[in-house]
Amino acid sequence: MNNLPTDSLLSVQNLSLASPGKPPRIHGVTFALQQDESVTIIGPNGSGKSTLLRLLTGELKPSGGEIRFQGTPLSTIKPHQRARSIALLSQHDNADLRLKVNEYVALGRLPWQADSLPSEHLRIVAKAMDDVGLHSLQHVPLGNLSGGERQRAGFARVLAQQPMLLLLDEPTNHLDPLARHQLLSLIHKKKIATLKVLHDLELVQPFSHQVIMMNQGKIVCHGSPDAVLESVHLQQVFGMKSLQARHPETGKALRFFEALPT
Repeated sequence: MNNLPTDSLLSVQNLSLASPGKPPRIHGVTFALQQDESVTIIGPNGSGKSTLLRLLTGELKPSGGEIRFQGTPLSTIKPHQRARSIALLSQHDNADLRLKVNEYVALGRLPWQADSLPSEHLRIVAKAMDDVGLHSLQHVPLGNLSGGERQRAGFARVLAQQPMLLLLDEPTNHLDPLARHQLLSLIHKKKIATLKVLHDLELVQPFSHQVIMMNQGKIVCHGSPDAVLESVHLQQVFGMKSLQARHPETGKALRFFEALPT
């Protein structure tokens, strides 16, 4: 077994998820995430990215390996305490569309309800809506929002939860290009430990300290954004080639991708 740093916020060791008679959905996954670090998971559809996040929330139980949060086995942390520490923004949020934005965002405060004053709850919810630019829509029902506005409301909800670790499954879904950059910039500036799944490879390097590339339930490459996006694995897994150029005005290195000829 690999030796991971003992002071990691999150450590995952030889994690597996399998059912009898079926190929493993997750196999031998090992990595660590430090406080304030942003890690991005990439991989094709069906590679196990979302399944991994569900294991990390405790929604799914691993068939092998171990998950530790702040050095404590995740399986021994009570659900209430886990909800105070780890927040998930999933692709499929089945919220009641009759809820107003402020009511929906306030759901993130449920783990803290018994220990905070009502005025503190209201302040935190208002700040979360301000952060994502939804304060003016706070009394609008979710069903009247655009897909992008609803996605931002979901992010406000997990911000209101005040977690130590954010798990984000395709957080830029339904957002236009400018809104994608704005949301990921906000996440980055919050300096909350973050493990996020992204499909848009061009957004990976600017908003990641580490990158994990998955395929068929396994980690095939793990390292810095440059190392992973320039690796031969990118071509093998995505059929894409990574290229770099200099911005003509700022000189900043830009990364873009093109499909390999078939």
